[in-house]
Amino acid sequence: MPYRYDLVFRLEPTHHYADLSRGLAAEVADPVWFLGRQWQLGEHHGEDAASPVRVEYQASRVAIKPGAPNPHQDPRVVPAEAIIESEPDDFWTVGRRITLGRAVARAATDAGHSLPEDAKYRLKNLPVPYDVLNGTGLDGRLLFKDRGPLELLDEWFPERPPRPAPRDLWNSAELAYDADFRAGPTTLTLRRHDGGSLDWWSVDASAPIPEPDPLPRATKVLATRIQYPGAPHPRWWQIEDTRTDLGAYAPDRGHLATVLLLDLVSSHSDDWFTFPIPVEAGHILTLHHVTVIDAFDQPWTLQPPDDGWTLFAVTGLNPRSLVLWPAVPTALAGPVTDQVDFGVDEDANLVWAVERRIAGRDQPTLGPGSDDQPDVVAQEADATVQPRYAYRASSEVPPHWHPYLLEGGDGQPRRLVQGRLADLSKRPADPMPLPETTLLQPNPRNQESKSIHRIEPAAIPIDGLQLERRHMLGRRTDGRPVLWKQRRRVPLAVSPTMRLQFDVLIQQ
Repeated sequence: MPYRYDLVFRLEPTHHYADLSRGLAAEVADPVWFLGRQWQLGEHHGEDAASPVRVEYQASRVAIKPGAPNPHQDPRVVPAEAIIESEPDDFWTVGRRITLGRAVARAATDAGHSLPEDAKYRLKNLPVPYDVLNGTGLDGRLLFKDRGPLELLDEWFPERPPRPAPRDLWNSAELAYDADFRAGPTTLTLRRHDGGSLDWWSVDASAPIPEPDPLPRATKVLATRIQYPGAPHPRWWQIEDTRTDLGAYAPDRGHLATVLLLDLVSSHSDDWFTFPIPVEAGHILTLHHVTVIDAFDQPWTLQPPDDGWTLFAVTGLNPRSLVLWPAVPTALAGPVTDQVDFGVDEDANLVWAVERRIAGRDQPTLGPGSDDQPDVVAQEADATVQPRYAYRASSEVPPHWHPYLLEGGDGQPRRLVQGRLADLSKRPADPMPLPETTLLQPNPRNQESKSIHRIEPAAIPIDGLQLERRHMLGRRTDGRPVLWKQRRRVPLAVSPTMRLQFDVLIQQ
């Protein structure tokens, strides 16, 4: 039986060098020939003709200052959230109220000075879990407030609140924050801030920053390629990190933008460069001129987009300007101390404000959307007996429910005015208690009335609203801690409602 053998010949290059590192380096014998070939094909006129090497820019900086002069609220040092959301009594924490009260009591005893025994100077209304100390000692905040009439010396207080005290920027009518900051000749305005994170997108400017005369000297820096997790490496034989794979989760046909992003990252990831600009927080940075020097020592002047759009644009500022706030991205948030739910009752044509939490303690009241009102059952009447009737209010409003009625019109501003219900179960009827939380109290700075809380109707959405107050802890740019109380608007999952019934006469 014959056998068949196939002979295959293959040409292989013979390496004259045993050094593998030279082969991996991909050396070019005549780089000038490659450059000439690129010139012949016109590649030097393309968008990807060369790589940036050096950047020369001229930039100016304008410091941001608070609307009212206050050295304790410098936007270059204190985070913007702490400045805007702070309250005048933020200094008086529970610990300071207790420790300063005890310190003043010791100092007064050593000096032979008697302190009043009035109960109004005792600790009270402390939040949970400090409520166990209510009535056990003197309140340092109340003693400091009345130190003049009580003839208390300032030296008896180891710590004293800053002067001037922070301004309360909470707009109790809009249920949001309003603030103004100065930056050179322009003003940065903040309107209807819900609380929480704040950055360049939160403010508007009254006018652009003028160009200084003369311009600052040009600064020369090196351009570096942008690095981010999962970025493809531009060079040969570079091992990429397998822990980050941008294409691991393939997008479906409905996510075209994701496909375009992956294509851009894969094909042009080595075309993105960045350069450093040293600047301090709490400033407005303006780039006047930017010139890029490429690998062929050719200058390229960068211009902002022709349509004026930019990702970090601030209304009123030039597209070349950028607002830099000392924000607190990782502030520590304490538990909610006060919570109020607002709900629109279209049947009763009013708005309910329900105090769910006061001073860290949940309040006994109806849950959102619940209805605990008993139905009124009709009774049989006896025609042979002269009937006697008793008046019965069919709907009893639980505690901590406060109505807001719409008033105004005919040239007057429309406002939701806080009302006060009456307890008809008593004879005579007694008015229901007033709101305990300060979230439902007017701010004298922006309220027509200093005793009745009024709300702008547009501030309450049809789906309801929730107000929260909690302590926040962050750090300033100098590393010192800063503590403030934050009020914040959050969406409400279930709006509080109540089924109001007609009052009836019950036969006795």
